[in-house]
Amino acid sequence: VQAKPADVCHLIRKQHAAMPKRAGAPSKARAAKAPKVADVKPQTPLDALFDTLEQHAPADIDTLRPALPQALGAKAEEQHSFQQMVLDTFKKLIADAGGSRAAAVQTAEAAVIEHQALEADAAAKLEAAQQEESAMKQCEVDATGALAAAEEGLRSADGALGVAKEALASAEGAARAKGEAARAAEGVVGDEWVAIKDGALAGKDWRARDKHIKKVVALLGDATAPASLCAAAPATLKERPENRGPFAKATVDHTEQALHKHVAALLAERDAAVAAIKLTEAQGVAAAQCALEEASSRLSAAQDASISAQNAWVEANARVSGFKSEKLSQRREEVAAQLEEARAAEKNFQAVLATFEASTAPPAAGADSPVALETTSAATATRNVEASTAPPAAGADSPAEREATATAAPAAGADSPAAPETADTAAAAAAPDPAAAAPAAAEAEAAQVDAVALG
Repeated sequence: VQAKPADVCHLIRKQHAAMPKRAGAPSKARAAKAPKVADVKPQTPLDALFDTLEQHAPADIDTLRPALPQALGAKAEEQHSFQQMVLDTFKKLIADAGGSRAAAVQTAEAAVIEHQALEADAAAKLEAAQQEESAMKQCEVDATGALAAAEEGLRSADGALGVAKEALASAEGAARAKGEAARAAEGVVGDEWVAIKDGALAGKDWRARDKHIKKVVALLGDATAPASLCAAAPATLKERPENRGPFAKATVDHTEQALHKHVAALLAERDAAVAAIKLTEAQGVAAAQCALEEASSRLSAAQDASISAQNAWVEANARVSGFKSEKLSQRREEVAAQLEEARAAEKNFQAVLATFEASTAPPAAGADSPVALETTSAATATRNVEASTAPPAAGADSPAEREATATAAPAAGADSPAAPETADTAAAAAAPDPAAAAPAAAEAEAAQVDAVALG
């Protein structure tokens, strides 16, 4: 089976499209130019002095820097008035800069001395403040001790008052007991004794009579009556008054006397107890109350004194802390650094000035001195500056013409640095680009195949 011409053309085109394209030949790059190296001139003593003076008067130095070399290179008898003014200005700048640096050193030294005096005064004040703080601390300790003693005194006085009150209560209780005993004895004598003595109870009330007799006998016992009386009284009191004999009547009389005497003794003891309370226990309570009030007053005063002592100590401690501030030490470091910096600046200026003066000193006989070299360098610089700023002579190559000559194209056949570069660039431009030519060749081949298939 023969393939159709259209199918063959389509297959050939797909094969050509699938083929990788050939990379074009890289074009020849232009050679990079070497960077220009700046011509750094060595620094002369005059330049170093200018740099130092520039810190003092930058505007004058910028104006003076280009004019001074010409003034230094001119002979004394040929100096112009402006050149002399340049030299005078230069000398004045040197004197002003030196004076300024010396004044800066003096100012820094004065600041150091002033700060030392300030620190000495602060040290004296600190010592005085520390002594005061120590005294205030001792006062605070004493006040605290006095406060503790006052508190203990108050507690002791309060305890003594409690004891006195207890004693008063006990004495009052004893007095009340004595009063109750006296009233009970009076009741027995006034009631039971009268009833059994007079025989007021009937025979049938013998039980009540016996109870009365027991109370009377008990009261006789309290009255410390003789035992014989206490033994004879019950039998005597059981008899009717009309049946009592002489002995029984005598027993009744002795019993009555003993009972009344005992009642009177009880009443006397009661009255004595009450009087003793007024003289002893009540006064003890009053004294304890006064002591408590005094202790309370002492405690209040001790509290006030303690608070005042604590406040005074806190204030004294704050003053000590204020004198111990780190600001003085920081300021001492600052003024010391400023003095060192001022001295270093003055020393550096004097060194630079000495180097310059040594370079301008007159040389020995037959020797090339630094001033001669400096003068020669200044004169050479002056001639170079004047030559660069003066108009060119007739027929001479001016800077503009030299620049034009340097940038002009070289003559035919001349070997210039730009000639190889130009030839390579032209050859690269004339050569066909393989990357661009590959698609064109593929299209031409496909067209030929199409023509053969159609033919």
